[in-house]
Amino acid sequence: MSLHGVTWRVNASALDNMDLLEDSLKWISGKKSTINRSKDKSFHGSEQYSIVARTQKRKEAIESLKKIGSEVLTVILNEGIEKRIDESKNLHIRLELSKLVAGEISLANKKTTSSTVKGKFKIESYPGEETSEVITKLIETILDNN
Repeated sequence: MSLHGVTWRVNASALDNMDLLEDSLKWISGKKSTINRSKDKSFHGSEQYSIVARTQKRKEAIESLKKIGSEVLTVILNEGIEKRIDESKNLHIRLELSKLVAGEISLANKKTTSSTVKGKFKIESYPGEETSEVITKLIETILDNN
């Protein structure tokens, strides 16, 4: 019951404070994560950036999941974790960007209109294991230890 890694991604405009965004991603993803910033143009031609923090270390990925906090992890479990898992065994979580840069964790939902940070946790599961059960057990272990 573990994770292979985690990727956190945010899209930003040229007006955003890139250092603040990178620091926030570095905090949530772990000190040993790598940060990549790429510059592109939006559909309308304005500058747009994509900042990605990635770690492929199990311990750092689990620590990143712990940083989400008991309250948010409980909400994720109660809403039904299956709807957050894709066919590639990734758990998807979106957080409100404005809260993250303020040092708070707030789960984004369908009503969220502000920018979000997208988290993708690669679940370590093998044939014969149900991916949703593996990640549920990991989250329950985190909750029990808090």
